[in-house]
Amino acid sequence: MEQIAALLKEHIDSHPGLETVDAVKFLFQSYLGPEHLVPSEPASLTRLEEELAQCGPDFGQPLTQSLGNGLCRLNLRPSQAAGLSPATLNRLFFLTARQFRGDRAAFEGALDQVRDFCLPGWPDFPADYRRRGCPAVRHSSAYRARYRPAYRVVLARFGALVPILAAIDRELARRDQVRLAIDGPCASGKSTLARTLADIYGCPVIHMDDFFLRPHQRTPQRLEEPGGNVDYERFDAQVLSPLCRNEAARYRPWRCRTGDLGPEIVIPPAPLAVFEGSYSLRPDLRERYHLRIWTQAPWDTRLERIAQRGPGCTDRFRQVWIPLEDRYFAACRVKECCQLVWNGDN
Repeated sequence: MEQIAALLKEHIDSHPGLETVDAVKFLFQSYLGPEHLVPSEPASLTRLEEELAQCGPDFGQPLTQSLGNGLCRLNLRPSQAAGLSPATLNRLFFLTARQFRGDRAAFEGALDQVRDFCLPGWPDFPADYRRRGCPAVRHSSAYRARYRPAYRVVLARFGALVPILAAIDRELARRDQVRLAIDGPCASGKSTLARTLADIYGCPVIHMDDFFLRPHQRTPQRLEEPGGNVDYERFDAQVLSPLCRNEAARYRPWRCRTGDLGPEIVIPPAPLAVFEGSYSLRPDLRERYHLRIWTQAPWDTRLERIAQRGPGCTDRFRQVWIPLEDRYFAACRVKECCQLVWNGDN
């Protein structure tokens, strides 16, 4: 609650003339999110497109404004200027409404925070507002006239993703099919980023772990090769090359737990395909991706995540897998070939 109070004060200080109802709206969104505004995804997209047609050009607003509780206001004008499509922006809004769970009791308990700011309209507001059941409110006419608010409330992690999402949307506007690769150190957020993109775009994700070397392939000569710690020949023949030819990918993933190949997976061509995992950006593969993303996270965060994978994982990763990755990253200059960087501790 102290964090929300500090954010509210910052918002009030940066918006002279703000009224009580605008402060209450800030708190409402902080604690309850956007769910009350999303009857359906198509309906919210129609409403968004209508608003975009009327909101006018960008006038220097920040892309996001923190609301606390893992939420932010995503301002429409700068998001559109960045290249984020209405459909993607609306998807973020819809997913937020579906995933965020508000706390009405906490919201009502926080209302008294507004009293200390002596805002216009406060003396008569709280009793009447509580009597009406603390409903959603609109910005004051003074706030709308002065600040021209045009935003959507979304999860803060979605707001941080906008540069990547805008890059994807720009590519999708230029071509029928986009291939995106995510590479970076172990436990730096590659799989999490890929899953998030799949939620937003409904796209297939291909994991390089599914092409982990089988025991008979793990020869000293192979492991000495920078980027050789994956069956890139099979990955190329069964997945990347077919998708580049607009054909379905067909492959059997390697399953470490069973020590065998799993059932066949079939992935038809799609507008966006995401390839996730270390070694996806080998020099002989990287030019066939339209977007390349490097993920990174603090060493302590990565170690904590590795330890959560099971007993003995930390020692195995430190002694074997991390040195192999580091040699590949350095020899193949993987980070340098990427257009985008994602901090996986977001």
